[in-house]
Amino acid sequence: MTRKTYHYDPASGQMVEGPSPPRSAGSGDGWRFSDRLYSGKPFLAHDGTVIDSKKKHREYMRRHGLTTMDDFKDTWKQKAKEREAFYKGTDQKRKAEIRQELSRVIDSYRSR
Repeated sequence: MTRKTYHYDPASGQMVEGPSPPRSAGSGDGWRFSDRLYSGKPFLAHDGTVIDSKKKHREYMRRHGLTTMDDFKDTWKQKAKEREAFYKGTDQKRKAEIRQELSRVIDSYRSR
C-alpha cells in the first residue's frame, strides 16, 4: 500500500491529492498553524486575560500551572504500551501484583 499526500486547496475549498504548491516568502503562508492563533484578533483566557503572543501564552500557562497536551506525548506512548501489555496479559509486574492480592485474600479466608 502506498501513502498519498494531500493538501488543502483554498481555491476549490477541498483537500487535493499531491504535494502543496511552494509558498512565497512574504505571503504569510509560511507560518506554522500554531502561529496563526496569535495573529489577528487576540483571544481571552477563561479569566479574561488577553493572550495575543506566544510569550504571553507561555507566561499565562506557567503562572496558572497549566500545560499543553504536547507535553504528554511521550507519557501517552508509554502508557499505551503499558495498557497493551495489561490487556494482553504480558505485564509481569501486574501479574505479580494480582498473585499477591489473590494470595492475601486466600490466606484471609483460611484464617477464619
